[in-house]
Amino acid sequence: MIEKPVCIIGCGPIGLSFALLLAEMKVPTLIVEQRFEPSPHPRSRFVDTNTMELMRLLGIEREVLATGLGPSWTSVNRWGRSLIDPEQTAIPSPTFHTVPRESSPCCPVMTCQDYVERELLKAVDRSDLIECRFGVRASILLASDDVVELSLEELDSGSKQRIKCDFLIGADGPHSATRRFIDSVLESDPLPIYSQDIIFDADLSPYVGERKGSLLYTATSSGVSVFQPLDGQRRWRVQLFKSESEDLEHKEILDRIKQSVGDETVELSIQSVGHWQPIPGCTSKMKRGRVFLVGDAAHVATPAGGMGNNIGFLGVRNLAWKLAYVLRGIAPIEILETYQEEVQPAALKRIGHGVSIGRAMSGLIRAIYANTDRGAAIEATSIYADYDGIILGHETLSPLLALEPEVNSDLIDPIRDYQPLVRSGRRAPHIWLDAEKNVSLVDSFKFEYTLVAGCNVDSDGWNEVVENLNAKTPVSLVVLHECLAQEAYDRDGLVLVRPDGLVADHWMDYEIAPCDRSGRLASKLPDRNLFRP
Repeated sequence: MIEKPVCIIGCGPIGLSFALLLAEMKVPTLIVEQRFEPSPHPRSRFVDTNTMELMRLLGIEREVLATGLGPSWTSVNRWGRSLIDPEQTAIPSPTFHTVPRESSPCCPVMTCQDYVERELLKAVDRSDLIECRFGVRASILLASDDVVELSLEELDSGSKQRIKCDFLIGADGPHSATRRFIDSVLESDPLPIYSQDIIFDADLSPYVGERKGSLLYTATSSGVSVFQPLDGQRRWRVQLFKSESEDLEHKEILDRIKQSVGDETVELSIQSVGHWQPIPGCTSKMKRGRVFLVGDAAHVATPAGGMGNNIGFLGVRNLAWKLAYVLRGIAPIEILETYQEEVQPAALKRIGHGVSIGRAMSGLIRAIYANTDRGAAIEATSIYADYDGIILGHETLSPLLALEPEVNSDLIDPIRDYQPLVRSGRRAPHIWLDAEKNVSLVDSFKFEYTLVAGCNVDSDGWNEVVENLNAKTPVSLVVLHECLAQEAYDRDGLVLVRPDGLVADHWMDYEIAPCDRSGRLASKLPDRNLFRP
């Protein structure tokens, strides 16, 4: 029988990134996928700022950025009767826009799922700690308090083998068999919306011209269609919205695309066809014992806003370091109970925002068809790609994070506005550590806890504390020089940051006596938290 610390079912971007994170923390992983190759019909496109920071951590930020459309395509979403008709409105999309920003060392990227998978697979192939097997069906045989056992079937030969692992990760999508095995239910509310999803090849540049956009909506007599550039040249995706679930015939698809383009003579070649109905929701439980759900197996977002995969990436970064700490004996297994507690609220917030986008979008569509005033509908729809407050400013609560007092949020828009604050449970703010702007403070938040010290802090004293604690829990010390101390980080402050980049605790140096330093630092480290028996 084969033995592995971790087995992952599902070789999409979420499963691949999970394996890469574990490999960085020296944990061997087996990934199995029953498809014989990655999906030729990509579903997701948007890689948000948080996820790009994860790609930076995995060493493939530049490669993923290179797959993207670039800033000329990402500044707005556009609406019109057809691609060639006069534009009805162009709504700014700052969250999508691939331009440098003060909030992060990374730009978000509008790309295509299969391009991102390709870069993740290359990184997996370079790792000696990851075994990735396509064409393999996994069946769970046993999940006890101590071990998980699987049967793996090679689909081309029919041969079977058993595998034993310490933990099983179900990254097997919205129809997850892993979810069914642990008796978890996707608590969703299917929306009465149906779409045919088409990948096609065509030169649409004569029709788009200078009116580029991440999303190009059209509203013709046959229905609403949304064109999505995949490579900025000839590869396109179009979603044809319809009122019923039955698939459109090939000729109907061609006719609708041509009508939406505004030219019946346009030449196009259909590459693949899919369909979907939005089923936004979250599972009743994201784990049972040693079996965990991640990505669409755990939560499903609507396509609006491009949040689905990004929620999954958020979840794997939260879970991977905890799993590695348990396997390496750094933290007790009870720490894994915080996975659902920390991730589910963030997932529900983003899923809810996607539903709100859909409602707002419907209002704008109705106004365009009715040829009525669109001012209020345009304002409502502006949240479509303007939600940095949600993705960068979300605050997590759990026993692993110090409690914070309430703050007055009346002065900011919690959806659009992101303020770089040092608060427990929030993403630790980015600042550049060099004049050339090549190294960010977030680059320090890798696979161990990090203590960030302001320039006025007794760094020698705290360094001694860190070195003594390293025998139990790995902690590194980063001292900010005076020229680097910025508004978010106090010159007299200390900030304890988790391996996933969340602030665990923070305090002023002058508040803690030298004899109490070790206790204060250790109070939010996983070997001394309240889960310890």
